[in-house]
Amino acid sequence: MYYSQGIKFEDLTILLRIYKKQEKTLSEVLHLFSQPNSLAMIEMQYEKLLPITIQEALRLDNAEQRMVALRNFSPEELITQINAELIDSQTIEKKQIRWDKDLQPYEYCYKDTYSLYKVAASALGIEERSWWRSLDIYFVKCQCASTDRLYYLYVPAEAAEAKDAITAIAWTMQIEGKPINKEQYLSFMYSET
Repeated sequence: MYYSQGIKFEDLTILLRIYKKQEKTLSEVLHLFSQPNSLAMIEMQYEKLLPITIQEALRLDNAEQRMVALRNFSPEELITQINAELIDSQTIEKKQIRWDKDLQPYEYCYKDTYSLYKVAASALGIEERSWWRSLDIYFVKCQCASTDRLYYLYVPAEAAEAKDAITAIAWTMQIEGKPINKEQYLSFMYSET
């Protein structure tokens, strides 16, 4: 048995391919192991191995192993490699009052873009899982205005059926346990500015 990030792997090759994706050198990987037979195998095989792909990571049976493997891919790599289809993209222009280093207010203008994507459940390796309700998976890509971090938020098919990115992102916010609609979302966004 082999462990990475506290997760057990039975297959050393899979673990080594994850390390390849992390761009670990042979020397770095050798320092992670102590068993002579593992060290010998790693020295023979590591340089020949290819990094794990997203499709291979998604096919891992163990959910914890999938998470260890998938953490090594950027969201943009995931979108590209799983052939996510862009359904809609909309940009909202916003203005905020911010303060400079001398605590003087100034108007900050920026654009907030929301993109709605669809991906086939089969591309994620979940088409045969009976608990999944749809053959398509939807998510919204958005960026946090204060941190510039990108987020990819799951939305159900009913939130995406209008094929409207802002309607879909609105679904992610709730008032009294119910998703808000596009008009409410835009009202909140503009009042924020």
